[in-house]
Amino acid sequence: LPKANSGRAAFEPFEPYGTAARARAFIGAAPRLRAPRWEPPKEPEPRCRRSPRSAPAASTRARQRPSSASPARRSRSPPPRASAERRAKAEPARRRVIATMAQDGLFTKLHLSVTARTRPGQAVLVSGSATADRTAGALEMVTSPDEWPVWRTPKPVIIPQGARHDYRYLLKGGESLEPEPEPGVARRVVGEGPELRVADVFGQTPAPPSSARKPSPPPPPSRLVIVCYHLPVRVVRGVSGAWEASWGTSIIAKSPGGTSIADARETLWVGTIHGGLDRRQLTEADKAEIRAALAPMRCVPLFSMHASKGYLNYAKRVLWPSFHNVTVLDQCCAAWNDEGADTWDQERSGASWDAYEALNGEFRDALLPILRAGDTVWVHDYHLMLLPTMLAEAEMFRVDAFTTRKARIVFFLHIPFPTSQLFCSLANGPKLLAGVVGADVVGFHAFEHARHFLNACTRLLGMPQKSVAGGITGVEHGGRTVMVVVRHVSVETLVIEDALKGDAVAAAAASLERDVIAPPSRETPNDAARLVLASVDACQRLSGVALKLLAYERFLTEYPRWRGRVALVQYCLLDKTRVADEERTSREVRDLVARVNDQHPGSISYVERPSGRLSMEERLALFQRADVLLGTAIREGHSLYPFEYALARARGRRGPGVTVASEFSTTATLLSGALAINPFDVPAVASAMDAALAMDAREKRDRLDRDLPYVRSRPSGKWTAEILDDMETVHKQIRVSDPDDPLALATATRLDVGTLASAFGASRSRAIFLDLGGTIIPKGDSVSKVLKAPTEDARALLRPEV
Repeated sequence: LPKANSGRAAFEPFEPYGTAARARAFIGAAPRLRAPRWEPPKEPEPRCRRSPRSAPAASTRARQRPSSASPARRSRSPPPRASAERRAKAEPARRRVIATMAQDGLFTKLHLSVTARTRPGQAVLVSGSATADRTAGALEMVTSPDEWPVWRTPKPVIIPQGARHDYRYLLKGGESLEPEPEPGVARRVVGEGPELRVADVFGQTPAPPSSARKPSPPPPPSRLVIVCYHLPVRVVRGVSGAWEASWGTSIIAKSPGGTSIADARETLWVGTIHGGLDRRQLTEADKAEIRAALAPMRCVPLFSMHASKGYLNYAKRVLWPSFHNVTVLDQCCAAWNDEGADTWDQERSGASWDAYEALNGEFRDALLPILRAGDTVWVHDYHLMLLPTMLAEAEMFRVDAFTTRKARIVFFLHIPFPTSQLFCSLANGPKLLAGVVGADVVGFHAFEHARHFLNACTRLLGMPQKSVAGGITGVEHGGRTVMVVVRHVSVETLVIEDALKGDAVAAAAASLERDVIAPPSRETPNDAARLVLASVDACQRLSGVALKLLAYERFLTEYPRWRGRVALVQYCLLDKTRVADEERTSREVRDLVARVNDQHPGSISYVERPSGRLSMEERLALFQRADVLLGTAIREGHSLYPFEYALARARGRRGPGVTVASEFSTTATLLSGALAINPFDVPAVASAMDAALAMDAREKRDRLDRDLPYVRSRPSGKWTAEILDDMETVHKQIRVSDPDDPLALATATRLDVGTLASAFGASRSRAIFLDLGGTIIPKGDSVSKVLKAPTEDARALLRPEV
């Protein structure tokens, strides 16, 4: 082992990471280490007692003892450069010596790694010394396509234990000829233990020491910036002619009662004005007045110049049907678009795509000046799929010129995501995906939609899927994991329950009974009014209203006992964004309504309303009156009407109702108490109407009790908090599962029956969790059939052993 000499170690590293010159440049003024030269053992000298005065002389003579080392070796000049073959042979011995020294507690093997998003042609260097300001002889770090943007030292750096070591990272290559050091002060590390691993982020250096003792002011609190195409507000001219603004009923609006995330965190809303105002020729004075009216609500309006082609044309005519699984062939030849637009050439919509890109660019330009470091940007829906990456690639979005983002990004899609096979048919599909994965978290309402998104990322962009601690899945993109989550949201229970107690709902109920629902045309028990099947749908073919009317017509034909006693109240909402589709759907529905009413007068009450003109009070009055809520959507995202219906019936005097939901909607997935139907199976839908109307009160109550706790426990504030928690999980950089990493997420292993039996016998409190399919019920049976069956009927479906 080396001996201490004048406070310096006598061992010099054996070039563990390059040439001796680089080693000396890296170590700098740290204690130098010299390798002991092996010499044959010498005969021990006879011991003698020396006086204290003679000890220094004896020590001096020992140091002056001649040796076989050459003068060059005795001097501090480096030895001549060895050949590559000689160094290769000596490398194992050198490593053993270094390992021995580290195990003896004298030195520490330092492994450095740094996350740096370098550009092509750039490399990362690390320089270490007492001042860490050297660039000559700095050590070049290495990376690989799988590891990038993480750079690491090719071999460990040997530093003395307990000693402080300063170092700094540099960028080499690119436009600058000289290595460019990272900003800030030098980094610092102290050798501890035989091995030390340090992971840094390029550009995030420690704060320089302050000469003043006053604490630095705290950074401004992080804000939530909600970005949506339509602001969740109503802007109208008042009686006086001035512009007035109020909150709407959207799930991203600020909800009253102190349950909104905006009550606990500073929140901004950025978007356009709904109701056609963003497409009107507003004067500059009007725009200024609208901004002033929205300023107290923390809303920033954007008056887009690309609303017509970017929103109405591409987003509504291309993305909307495609994301609802309408193929390009159907869009061209099945009257989804305007007449005369039947072409397979998607390049004809090039102007629309350009406008869509420009629309997203307008939102980016509006966001960059108002964002602060630490903010969270929450981008909503398919209108702004390019915005996450546009923000991430902007220079103003970075705290420095390297890797640090100014804000975190969440993207949430509120409509279904199509299958990867259908998504491939979109000419700009890869660009849309590349835009979304610029976010840190991507959210969906249903697992099916998230699965389609993951498959599309893998199939179109080759992104590998990764599992994150906590059972969350994501995709690898740009050296980071984009987390994909599924989060559900319900309605504001307190708001709805307060509305149900008000006079507005009672007035709307009286108007509904008087003006909409026809009196029964035949004798009913106890002179009761008609039973009501209610529906509220968007006036478009994807809502499946025509299929619903065909099934209702068959229901009246095959179940004559309900004729004259049942009425279907159908509301169709017009939002004027897909005008051609709305006009065709309206004509088709009106023809079917007239045909059914000719055969059975008063059986259908059909009402068309502009979107947003059917108030919550009118909906709640309809839902309290309706015995069945009927949904036959061909393809639907997350509708909140069934949640409102469950609360309205729970608080009403008529008792629970029944929800009939299309199996192609998210409602059938979230509400287990609903009757799931296939809208294309017209006889089955007619049978479901009969079953819902004839259902006894006990089963209705069982189904409502199954859904009500879930409906009441998912307000928008909790949904928002969960999304932000997901964002924090990403920010903490949870380790991705790696079978070679002992700290990674554990993988499943085969159960040891002996260990289980021993633990079971030794325990005093036991909880047994059993699988359902194949364990309690026969494998292959429908799980939903057992869950939705009454208790006494469910027992008959169990396996005989159970």
